[in-house]
Amino acid sequence: ERLIPQHLKQEFGCTSSVLREAMLRLAGEGFVVSEKNLGFRAVAHTQETFREAAHLRLVLEREAVGLSLANGDFDWEVALSAAHQKLAYVEKQMMGTSDAKQYVRHWSLQDCEFHSTVLSACGSALLMRAYKSAFDTFRMYAVSAYPNYGFSQDITAKEHLDIYETAIARDVPGCIAAIERHLTLCLTS
Repeated sequence: ERLIPQHLKQEFGCTSSVLREAMLRLAGEGFVVSEKNLGFRAVAHTQETFREAAHLRLVLEREAVGLSLANGDFDWEVALSAAHQKLAYVEKQMMGTSDAKQYVRHWSLQDCEFHSTVLSACGSALLMRAYKSAFDTFRMYAVSAYPNYGFSQDITAKEHLDIYETAIARDVPGCIAAIERHLTLCLTS
């Protein structure tokens, strides 16, 4: 889908230069494509690209979680507990309604914070930047590909609890297995 600059400027109330800078950044992250003399278009969402993003996310999480669980200190445990508590709260709200859409923005933010916090003690800023990019790409596809934006009332909160409990217990194999279960549907569908 071609992105019309005039429409975007009006919708977001910004100048041409601000819009161009934003589009270039989005292109750099792979969210839009810049086509010479044609402007920008939204990235096509394909199942194959979604599987690739899920696989890359899994590879990076496997590496980072081992390091993070080995290096995590008291402050990491407190941050992880807080991140899980916030995520669990939003998920409880989502489970209590038939219209989860109103919570999607908060859930996406808390989901990202939780997963990033699990990995945050890995000690590698480069690994965390690569993970954030993979996670953002994965999330973009999940939001467009799945009903309820990737949130499954019966499964998602339990999977997050499993990841949290194994991480706090410093159970690297258990945590990796929990993360793999969490992403399995994305890799096999």
